[in-house]
Amino acid sequence: MATSTVLYMTAAVAAAGLIDASPVPVAARLMAVDAVEGVHAGREEVPVAVVRSPDRLDPALRAFEEMRLGAAVIDLPPLHKTPRLDIAVAVTDPPGLEFLPEFKADAKYTVLVLNMAEEKTVSYKDAVATVTLPYSPVVARAYVKKIPPVLAHSPKAPRHGEWRKEFFRLMNQLEKIVKKEVRR
Repeated sequence: MATSTVLYMTAAVAAAGLIDASPVPVAARLMAVDAVEGVHAGREEVPVAVVRSPDRLDPALRAFEEMRLGAAVIDLPPLHKTPRLDIAVAVTDPPGLEFLPEFKADAKYTVLVLNMAEEKTVSYKDAVATVTLPYSPVVARAYVKKIPPVLAHSPKAPRHGEWRKEFFRLMNQLEKIVKKEVRR
């Protein structure tokens, strides 16, 4: 999810970078970056910072600020409290929903994404938008092959078409929020 988001943001909205603050840096690997801590050039020359802990976000955020990036997509461990952000995209899978009432994003705008799920009636009181990305075997295989899901393609996979449709709906919502903030 984070990898697809940063690729879309860079292509359609503003130059963006990915910060992988998860102890197991899967997002960095999907961006073709080794798990070594530091700032690297990832897929499509997108900057990727591997920090492995939310407590070490500051140097990566400063590096991205020096690069004059317009946005940072941060892959956090599940249900970690976010740093103060303009936009937080909280991604959870169905089992993670039980912890949702405890989650608090310290952000001006929070978007909830229910990933790889059938449930569509989920809400989070602090979210300005909620998107459900349905289960897609193509997306599952993309993760196994270390390919960002948005780059996966299968014309014979209707569930992947649904996933892409909802993903681009999410990206349109994020684009509107970013443009609204830039005008301020």
